[in-house]
Amino acid sequence: MYDDALRGYGHVQQVNPPPSQQTPPPISAPRDLRQVASCMALSIPTALHALKSTASNVIIVVTDTTGSMGTKPPEIFKRLPRLYYDAAKYLGSDDLEILFMTHRDARTDDHAIQVTRFGRGQELDTLLASFYIDDRSGGGQGTESQELVTYYLLKQVDTSSARNVYCFFITDEAGCERVEEYLAQRELGLSVDPEFANTQAIFQMLKRRMNVYCVLFETTSYSGDLKNRIKPWWKRMLSPEGVLPLDDERRIVDVILGTLAVMTNQLAIFTKDLRSRQLPTQHGIVNVQSVMKSISMVGKGTDSDPFVPKPKTVPLLAGPAGTKSLLDR
Repeated sequence: MYDDALRGYGHVQQVNPPPSQQTPPPISAPRDLRQVASCMALSIPTALHALKSTASNVIIVVTDTTGSMGTKPPEIFKRLPRLYYDAAKYLGSDDLEILFMTHRDARTDDHAIQVTRFGRGQELDTLLASFYIDDRSGGGQGTESQELVTYYLLKQVDTSSARNVYCFFITDEAGCERVEEYLAQRELGLSVDPEFANTQAIFQMLKRRMNVYCVLFETTSYSGDLKNRIKPWWKRMLSPEGVLPLDDERRIVDVILGTLAVMTNQLAIFTKDLRSRQLPTQHGIVNVQSVMKSISMVGKGTDSDPFVPKPKTVPLLAGPAGTKSLLDR
């Protein structure tokens, strides 16, 4: 079954062929990763290790697997293996590594922060299959453990070799305002740096090292004030253009690719490709509209300057885990 999964990528023996020689399967055809997990002895990943990427392009995908996400995580995981090849096309290089992570609520859940390693091509199947997502619980406190994820990315993930780094949080809830010492020690094996105990301070530094977005689903777990504060929390952490509302988890890869297309000035190409794939299907028009609405604010600036795109040649911060400039070629 694992060989069958690998053959879904085409020629398994060819390692990272250039995009022009690849014939990847369409991203609309998901694959069940249980086929991989069922025939391999996979240990559940933890966040007790540091990572370093050697690629010039990096994508980090963080998926919320708490109970409020319902059936979304399995549907998302089915589609994420299709991301690598199409992302390489928009980034103009197959020198791309992807890091997958999941989070739950560290205050109540086991396996709260799971981190694999950077991977390429067909090996991403194995990495995705290693996550424990079957028991999707969550504490119901109205916040989850995104702050631990951001602290891990800041302290333990080195992307200094990369020219372009994109990070996508996929969730339906907000994180906590501060990183708790006991949770950082237990889940990450780290002490909390007082300078970055505040979650907003972590995000501010993280945004200087990578392009950070939140694909935000509508939660059905809360109502009233609790529900209404989730999107404002993410806007405060990332700015309005960093929040990508989405109502269909099956479009997750399209939204990520659309974001890459906007940031690499290839939106027209992406739109043509999206329409050619979706319009012949039964709900094609709705699918296209859903994706385009989700990415409509990408690159549009801030509230005070909403329609002026940020310059794409201004270098991002270079630091211990920083990146070089976006599209500075």
